[in-house]
Formats: sequence, structure tokens, C-alpha cells
Amino acid sequence: MFKKYQNSITFRYLTIATVFLIIAQLISSKIQNKRLYNQEADRVAEKIETKADFLSLVTRDAFLRSDRNTLQDLARKVNDNPHLVYSVFVDSNQQIIAYNLNQEMILDRELLNNEDSSDITLDLIAQIKTDKNITEISQSVLLGDRSLGEIRLAYSTITLQRKFQALNLTDFANAILIDILFAALTFIIFNRYILSPLKKIKHLAQELAAGNLEQRINLSRQDELGEIGDALNAMASQFQHTLNNLEKVMDETLVAERAKSQFLGKMSHELKTPLNGIIGFTQIMQQESIATVEQLESLDIIEKNSLHLLNLINDVLEITTIESGKSSLNISKFNLHQLLLSIEQMFSFKAKDKNLNLIFNIDSSVPQYIENDEDKLKQIIINLLNNSLKFTTKGEIALTVKKKADSQEDSNHSIYFKITDTGKGISSQNLDELFVTFAQAENNITTSDGMGLGLPISKQLIQLMGGDISIKSEIDRGTVVRFSIPLTEIDVTDLNFPQSSCFDSDQKSQQIQSSHLFSNRDEVLLSSKLRQVKGTICESSETDSIESQFFVNPGSSYDVTKKKLSTMPQEWLIELQESTIKIDNELIFAVLERIPNQDKDLKQALMDMIENFRYDSILELTDDALNKK
Repeated sequence: MFKKYQNSITFRYLTIATVFLIIAQLISSKIQNKRLYNQEADRVAEKIETKADFLSLVTRDAFLRSDRNTLQDLARKVNDNPHLVYSVFVDSNQQIIAYNLNQEMILDRELLNNEDSSDITLDLIAQIKTDKNITEISQSVLLGDRSLGEIRLAYSTITLQRKFQALNLTDFANAILIDILFAALTFIIFNRYILSPLKKIKHLAQELAAGNLEQRINLSRQDELGEIGDALNAMASQFQHTLNNLEKVMDETLVAERAKSQFLGKMSHELKTPLNGIIGFTQIMQQESIATVEQLESLDIIEKNSLHLLNLINDVLEITTIESGKSSLNISKFNLHQLLLSIEQMFSFKAKDKNLNLIFNIDSSVPQYIENDEDKLKQIIINLLNNSLKFTTKGEIALTVKKKADSQEDSNHSIYFKITDTGKGISSQNLDELFVTFAQAENNITTSDGMGLGLPISKQLIQLMGGDISIKSEIDRGTVVRFSIPLTEIDVTDLNFPQSSCFDSDQKSQQIQSSHLFSNRDEVLLSSKLRQVKGTICESSETDSIESQFFVNPGSSYDVTKKKLSTMPQEWLIELQESTIKIDNELIFAVLERIPNQDKDLKQALMDMIENFRYDSILELTDDALNKK
């Protein structure tokens, strides 16, 4: 029973109230008993004084006659009072002529050293009087102005004290008993009329919190607790009604979301189909030897704007995918240093065009091979560097990469990226707008490049990967973007990467063109410049081969594609070439569907070329196969 209610607020406060009530009763009882004790002590003192006055009258003749026997009899008779300790008659010379002692009281108080004291002196009386509970009353026996002697009566209040101590103990016991009965009765009443309804209200609240909105209580009361119960019932009904409406709204939202996804998918297909033709024809015309410089510039502009429009479509689809929760991580093992090197090469030309210094600082602690989503990490870095390039007109742009281990025993680490620039900067009140979809913060720089999706996409991708991002900026001082991503370092012996990490300039050109991660499609111009760069990043004997333009690992996927195309029928090759020249994806896919199932890797390789707008690569491969035939 005690354990059940020991944590109850009612039990605690009722216990406190009971203790205070007991203390109050004891104090009141103590004050009253003290008052009664003082009254009783005054009555005892008054009786002793009256007796002393009486003896001073009746003993006058005995004092004149020096009648010791009479005085001794009177001294013994005086001790009929239970509070009297001793009675002593002394003559005018202060010599004791008669006395009587209350032996029981003296022995009880341990005032004498022996039980029978026949010889009493004034010193002995003085010894008895040292007890603070003994009071002596003196009364002179006078004959006119002549003093015949003195009567001394002493009484003790110890008996009264014991009596009132017992009374205090009785009052204490009665107070505890009465207060316990009062507390028990109060608890029973309180439990029935207050605690029980509160428990019902608590149970209803717990049921509502658990989602059981159909639960109700009936207190049948008109007081405040009844009003609380009625309010909870009304709240539960309102919650249930709101939840039902919310479920309908959610269903409608899901339908609308599905319709939006279908619309965006259809829009993407309808927009990408003509863009494929534009980009494909542009690439073919760029390779015509009869094209003039002015025509090549015009073709570059067409390709640039087409890819920019394609980028906007991809950005909208990307943010829609993320917001709908359909975006997921594609974890793979890759070379982080190689990824950063390729990004540095992508941006080096554009930074040079704007007379900017591009600095990549890769700390020696950063692992070379890691396991994470390579494409999303690449997209994040490119988006952030594009923003810095877009709003920086002089100075430098720097990317710093460092690693910080969570623990020495764990292979999981956090990779920290910092991108700094010397651009115009952004005011602190506008920083929050940077991560708002379709919003561009005011920074006194006029730009129409993009729709304000780069940073929102980057932030959501970083959060999807389990990281975080922050931005600090000052007007005319530049901007600093920091983000970290948890990565897993892997052992290089567990990898099957190609031993060669070399990429030539034509390959970089194709990577730039095929990547839809750029928020600014000015990189298309870089592809033309990269085609004009002589040589490769590392030594290669195949600089004029299509292998070095498209395939990362010549001798594997390239050899398979080239060999299998040579085995295909001549009519099929001609049909593929004609549909490619028309830049008609539907015709191309129809031709690809006739590839036998055992050559599905050939079909996939050709579809990858189409996805990357490498119609020129398909034409070169088909030309090579037809020449061999």
C-alpha cells in the first residue's frame, strides 16, 4: 500500500500536512500545560505561605517557653503536604530547635547521603536548598517587636513536573492518533473525489497519446474536474476529426505527388527528346571540316544553351526526387584523390578564363580510396565550386580537404571540405535564403545562371549522406563554405581498380559533356578547348583513338563493344548509323532492341553513349565496323 502511493503527490503533501498538524498540536498543548503548571505551582506556594503564617501564630507560646516537644510535634504535622520537603523551627540565635524532613522526597532526589539523619544543621538545609526545584519560605515568629524565632518551610515542584510530563506524553500520543485518523479519513475522501477522477483523466491522456482517439471518460461532475474531463473528451473528438481530415488530405497529397512525378517524368522525356537532337546534330556539325570559325562559335553557343537547359531540367528532377524521399545513396568504392583531380582539371580552364587562382589543398591524412556515393559527392563539390566561380571576379578560389577520425579503433572518418573565395560576399541576414529552393540571395551581383537549386540540392544531398554544411560570408570579403561527410576508409588491397589512373584531355572533355552535375553549363566551352589540348595527363600511345575519348579502361569495355559491333550484320549496322544520323532516339532504341540477349553488354554500352549524347562515338564505331566488312 505504501509503495503504491509513496510517489503520489497527494501522499507527499498529506504527510507534510499531518506532520505540521502534529507539531502545531504539540506546541499548543505545551503552551497550555505550561500555563496549567504555573497555576498549580502558584497554588502550592500559596498553601505553603498560608501554612507558614498559621504556624507563626500557633507556635508563639511554644517559642516563649522553648517547648521543643510541642514544636517538634507541630513540625511533623506540617508535613502532611506532599510537596513539603522539610519544616524547621529556629530560635532567635538561628539554632534549630525543631525540624521534620520528608525522607522519601529527599532520598528520591538524592539530597542526603544517608537515609536516617537525626542531626540536621543549617549547612544540611543549605545543601538541600541547592536543588533548583526546591523553594524555601521563611516566616518570623514575633512578639510585638521582639523576634522569638523563625519558621522555614521548603517545598518542591518535582511532583508537579512529573505530572505534567506524563500529561505531555499523553497529549503527544493523542495528537498522533487523532492526526493519523484525520489523515486517513482525508486520504480516503480525497482519493474518492479527487484522485480517482484524476486517474481517469490521466488514463485518457495516455490513451490519446498512444493514438486511441476513441477513448472517452464520464466523470458526471459539475466542478472543475468535470470541466477538465469534458474538455479532454472534446479535444479527443476534435483530434479524431482532424486526423480523419488529415488522412484524406494525405491521400490527396499522395495522389497529387504521384501526378506531379508523372508530369515531371513526362515533361523530362518530352523536353529531353528534342534536346538530344539539338545536341547531337550540334556535335556532328562541329566535326565537319568545312565549318568556319564563326559557325563553330555559333555551334558552341547552341550546345552551351542546350546543355544549360538540360541542366535546369535535371536540377528540377533532382530536387523533386530528394524532396519526395526517393533519392538514395549508391555506395561504391572509388579513388577520392582521382575524383578531386578530375574536378580540379574541369575547373582550371574556367578559372583561368576569369583570371582566378584555383587552389586545391588535399591534406596528406585524406585517404586515397573510400567507400561512399561518388556521384553525389562529385555533384556537391561541383555545385559549390560553380557558385564560387559565378560570384567571384578577382582573387582566388580554394578547396581544402582534411580528415578527422572519430576514434582510433574505428575505420569510419569524417572528411571535412572547405571552399573559400574572394567574391563579393553575402550579408548575414541573407545567408538563410541560400538554402531555400528557387531562391537567390541578394548580393549585388546580377546573374541569370540557374534557378537557385545548387545550394539546396547540395545541402539535402549532404544531409542524406549524414553530414552537415555551414556558410560564413562578408560583403566584399568573400565566402567560406564548410561541409563534412562521414566516409569509410578502405584498404587498397580490397580494390579491383585499374592500375592506371591516367585520363587524357579528350576523356575529360567527354566527362564534362556527359555530366549533368554542373549547375553552370559553361563547361561545354571547356570541352572544345580540351579537344585542342595536345597530349594526355599521363603518357599514352593511343591519343588519336576513340578509346581514349570515351572509355576509361581501354581493352575492356571498348574492346568488347568494338569486337561485338564487328560481328553484327551489315544491314543492322547501316540502320543503326542512319538512325544515329537522324538523332532519333526512338529509332535508335528500336534498333538496339534487336541485339541478342547474349550481347546485352553491347546494348548497354551503346545506350550509355546515347545518354551521354555521344552520337559521334556511335558513328565512328559503326564506320569502323563497316570498313572491316
